[in-house]
Parts: sequence; C-alpha cells; structure tokens
Amino acid sequence: MSTTPAQKTAPAAGAPNPIDEISALIRSEQQSLVSDRHGARKAGFLCNYTPQEVLAAAGVRHARIFKGGDASRAAAGELFTQSVFCDFTKSCIGGFEQGDPLYKAFDKVYNFHTCATMKRATEVIENYVPVRLLNLPKLRKNPDSRAFFREEILRFRDDLAQLTGSPPVGDDALLEQIRLHNAVRRELRAISALRKRPHPPLTGGEFVDIVRAFYYVEPAKLLPCLQRLHAHYAARPAPANLAPPIRLQVAGSIIADGDRRILDIAENELGTRVVVEDHCAGVRPFCHTIPEDGDPWLALANGYLDQSPCARQRPLGDAVDFSAGLADEYKVDGVLYVFLKFCACYGVPQRDFIQRHQAAGRPVLVLSSDYSESDRGQLLTRMEAFIDVIREGKAAPGPPPSLPASLGSAAL
Repeated sequence: MSTTPAQKTAPAAGAPNPIDEISALIRSEQQSLVSDRHGARKAGFLCNYTPQEVLAAAGVRHARIFKGGDASRAAAGELFTQSVFCDFTKSCIGGFEQGDPLYKAFDKVYNFHTCATMKRATEVIENYVPVRLLNLPKLRKNPDSRAFFREEILRFRDDLAQLTGSPPVGDDALLEQIRLHNAVRRELRAISALRKRPHPPLTGGEFVDIVRAFYYVEPAKLLPCLQRLHAHYAARPAPANLAPPIRLQVAGSIIADGDRRILDIAENELGTRVVVEDHCAGVRPFCHTIPEDGDPWLALANGYLDQSPCARQRPLGDAVDFSAGLADEYKVDGVLYVFLKFCACYGVPQRDFIQRHQAAGRPVLVLSSDYSESDRGQLLTRMEAFIDVIREGKAAPGPPPSLPASLGSAAL
C-alpha cells in the first residue's frame, strides 16, 4: 500500500504559518475571558444551534464547550455517566471535573436540547455552574416548530437579561449582530470554497483550526483576520508537477477541538486532502445565513432551523441530501463517515448516508472510534486500504471498483 508524502502541505522554511495568527487570537481571547474577573458576564454553550447573535447582543462573553480528543478528560467525565456515553459527552463533563480554566470562568452554561447524552451532560455540569436547558424542535419544517423555537429564543434572551442585570436585547441590537455574524459565515464559506481547486491551498486540518475561532473570538475581531487568511490562501500557487491529491469528505458526528487523529492520518500520513466537512465543527454550520429583514427573532428561528441539519433533525433525508450535495459540490473522491462510539445520532442512521453516497458512485469508509490511542494502528490500516482502492479506481477506466465488505460499511 502506498502513500504520497510529497503531497503534504507545510510552510516553507522560515515562512510564517498563516494559522499562527488565528491560533494566537484564540489563545488571547481565551486568556482574556479567564482573567477578566470584573467585566462582562460569561457563558458557555454546548450546541451549535445556540444563537450566538443573542449572546453577543446581550454583551455576554461566550465560548463553545467542545474540547475533546483527550482520553483522560473523557475518563474524568465517565465518573458521572456510563461507558455507553460518547467520549465527547464525557469530555464536556470532564473539563469541569478537571477544572479547565476556561470552563471555570463561565457564570452560566446554556444548552439547546439535542441528543439524550448531551442533555445528561447538562444535568451533571449543573453541579459546577448554573445551567439553562432550552428546547430545540426536532421537526424542522413544521410551522409550529418555527413559532415554538422563536419563543425559546425569546426565553433565552430573557434569561441573559437576568444574568447581566440589563434590559432584554432589542431588535436593532440583534439585527446588528445578525449582520456581523453573517459576514463571518460568508468569509468562512469563501475560505472553504478555495478547497474546490484541484490543488487545495489549505488542508482540512487548517480549515477546522480556522473554524475554531468562530466559537471563541468575537466576530468584529475575527472578520479582518479571516479576510487576511482568505487573501493569503487565495494567492497561494498550485504546486508544480504534482498530481492532484485524493479528495475526501469527513462526515458524521462532531470532530471536537483537539480531536485530530482522523485528519492527521488522512492528510499527514496518507497524503490525501480533506476538502469539505459535513459535521458541526467544519464548514457545515456556515452554509447558511440568517435573514436580515423582518422580525429578527423569527429570522433567528428560521435561520437556525433551515441551516444544514444535523442527523438529530427530522426528516433525516434533509441531512442525507445535504451531505451528498456537499460532496458533489466539492468533487470528493471518497467519504470518511466518522462517528464516536455509542453515538446514536450518527451511528444509527449511518446506512442512509452510506447508501446515498454510494448511489452517487462515492466509496464510503465508516470509522467508529473514541479518544484512546489504542486503535490508531487499525485506523491507519483501514484508511490506507481505502485510499488505495480510490487511487486504483481513479487510475482504471470505467466505474470505480466495489469496496471489500470489510471496508465499505463495517465500523471499526
């Protein structure tokens, strides 16, 4: 089995790494949030359906609770759950149990109820910090769901007013934040779109590192940084005399901040490129904008329910179609369908995703894993075999070859 290390992307010797600026900005914002003892109130949020526009309009400093990839943190959280909870859920709890400085700085945590294990995580986190759990409607197209979600967002607004001791957010302040967050979403989409080139100027690992900033850095500071990054990558020339790399989509459950094993193996060890993500820490959440006219509270409800859906939303076909459409748009050669062990939201419906991608002629490799290092060798072996099948199919005329049963739909 062969790899193509020549296709690895690394800054030239002595050249500045464009990710350094974004990483420094994230560190600065995190340190500022932790050290600010007498300024604005601070909130953590768990779900990507949480409207950050309301937090910002209320003057609440905020950050997403989505660190993962550390087995010790997951083990600390398992003291309060069961082994059948996913490692991300356990890591959210474990961060509080281990005293993560960022998590300790929060005055309150908000969660919009998605999966059952995240609801349980919210209940445990309440032992460390006050928590407010709000409801997210499951039927995204039902008109009653839209009206209900608008009311939940208004309850979120009122709770933030109690937290800050200030009047509730008004329409004008919210609309200003909607426009600002939309500008950031558009810039992230533009950076991601550069990966549609035959030789993507940035790796999938670089892109998810850029996305991290959306959840830690206020948009007014982030936007000019993203514009500089876009200009940098747009101007990066394609490498000479190199064949385009194998193009992959990573789909499935969350790839947490710190969970980089799959990306590292795919790009740094196997020489492929992850050109698009169908998960909630990649490009998927930025494939929509919030309407900027009419009632801004209804606009938030509609915008968040109309966004590219997670597998928890119904009808499931919307999520499956979106994943396939994204793969078409970015011209991917294969799909890594990745879900954490025991993740019901993405483990149970995996067959629907697999069949949809395979019907379009795209091979799919299903990987179910956790945050331990014990399965790294198995991951590498299966991914290497998968990439070789894709490479052989691209070299041979006619339809792509069928995957061995051990690769196509069996989880690790």
